[in-house]
Amino acid sequence: MEYHSTKKCCNYQLKARQTLTDYLFLFLLLYTALSLWYNLIMMASYNRILICRTDRIGDVLLTLPVITNLRLANEKAYIAFLGTEYSKKVLEDNPYLNEFIVYDPKGKHAGLGGLFRLTAEMRRAKFDTVLQVFPRFKVSLAAFLAGIPIRVGVSSRWYSFLYNKRAAIHRSKVEKHELEYNLDLLSSISVPIKDKNIALWLNRQDEIFAAEFIGKHGLSGKIVAVHPGGADGMLGNWSLEKYARLIEALREELKVKVILIEGKGEDKVTKKLFELMQNPPPVLKGSADIKQLGAVLKKMSIFISKNTGTMHIAAAVKTPTISLFSPVYVVSEKRWGPWGNKAFVIKPKLENCQKCTGNKCVHYNCLDMISVAEILEKVKLFL
Repeated sequence: MEYHSTKKCCNYQLKARQTLTDYLFLFLLLYTALSLWYNLIMMASYNRILICRTDRIGDVLLTLPVITNLRLANEKAYIAFLGTEYSKKVLEDNPYLNEFIVYDPKGKHAGLGGLFRLTAEMRRAKFDTVLQVFPRFKVSLAAFLAGIPIRVGVSSRWYSFLYNKRAAIHRSKVEKHELEYNLDLLSSISVPIKDKNIALWLNRQDEIFAAEFIGKHGLSGKIVAVHPGGADGMLGNWSLEKYARLIEALREELKVKVILIEGKGEDKVTKKLFELMQNPPPVLKGSADIKQLGAVLKKMSIFISKNTGTMHIAAAVKTPTISLFSPVYVVSEKRWGPWGNKAFVIKPKLENCQKCTGNKCVHYNCLDMISVAEILEKVKLFL
């Protein structure tokens, strides 16, 4: 009698467990279905989107896939970009973008009055979603004060409470490329990643400018562009003596044509370099805009520089690049290397540094440890 009672109790427990498993399965199925439905509804509500990235050219170029994937997810959305005047050309003629809004931190957006002015501009535009791709406190606060309903940003800043959709992004760990960090923000609003390509949208006038520059200087065959300038800081650079020797070797040993790329405000660099040379190459002056520069670089066989915004422009037009990179960890090629083109990155044969200590370091100006011969060997592989 006791045996039958125990057996009956066990059967009851088994049935209860099975029923509980069935209910749990149904709950998970219903939860998944509701989540998918919710994401579809939310994506449909992202009708007026503002993307904020107010730093340098290379940074903005690496943000372009954010625009592309937002457009692919919602063809009818109104997509605007907040950036500096200097980066405006990067987004000109981009078919996925509706508007570029100029952020002027030293002009109309300066100070407390500038904050209120920016807030009013955002409110008038009636954005329902803002993505702070690389966060700035003032821009983030303006979006909060403007009452934009969906505010996407990173979770690691002291002012991350200004965002209501937060992504756990820690760029300083250098776990992936900057472009991929930028795209990580889209997961916060359930936007799928379908395209990681960078494109600089050149128009007919840009192409005419490039053709006229090439024709004016009688350039033909294999042409190598060299940019000896670039932003200062922990990135370091080659000495001008080595750039001069490289240009001479390219022409004398490899028999290729060479042009010099000059950035804005780099005319003094060009002048000092030319003092070291007997036969200076043609120069694309800093007065050329970003898209004109891109059109010229598109016609080049190779582009050589340190890690700079011009390198990212060359990569965007799929020109092979040879880039000199600092051993400083946070600016390594893993995070900031050229994207989407054929590329060689050359670094000094040193361990990675946590930060640059400048002239206190025994390897000060360590990029000069890279020889001209190393660059030439990489050039031969591309020619």
